[in-house]
Amino acid sequence: MMIIITGTPGTGKTTVTKILKNKINAKLISINSLLESYDLTLGTDEVRGYKIVDTIEMIPIVNKIRKECGDNLLIFEGHLAQDYPSSDMVVVLRCNPDILKKRLDSRNWPEKKVKENVSAEILGVCTSESYETYGDIVQEVETSNLTPDEVADILIDIINKKIEYPLGIIDYLGDYFTYLD
Repeated sequence: MMIIITGTPGTGKTTVTKILKNKINAKLISINSLLESYDLTLGTDEVRGYKIVDTIEMIPIVNKIRKECGDNLLIFEGHLAQDYPSSDMVVVLRCNPDILKKRLDSRNWPEKKVKENVSAEILGVCTSESYETYGDIVQEVETSNLTPDEVADILIDIINKKIEYPLGIIDYLGDYFTYLD
């Protein structure tokens, strides 16, 4: 079984999936580890400063890792993980825009990069992109007021089908529309 954990930078993906991996003895791969281990960088977006990921070349690499895992649980984590087209489950981690801004500001990112990511969270970009590929199997978990351990426990319950966090409940647009100007 494969589960994708995605979300805007700063929502807790990396921290939570490391905890989750240890709690359920799963294999974990991340977009960042794939970028380091394979030549998947197409360059840098000069305007935004982001690495451009070759998601087309990523697919056969993830397929190979998935095949090697067999029936064991594989967690695929990263901001672009939803671009992988064949997962059993997708969970988007979400975060209140005010809290997300504080988390991203602490990374000393340029203000433009912080604003772009907070705007993406307000608009639910990762959720929308995940839904385009996976439809109703996508779930969203609000991480703002939870510890990483609590989020990992929720993910375990989702994986074990004890609970669902359906799309459409988390909506920041009404409260944060003016931030988008």
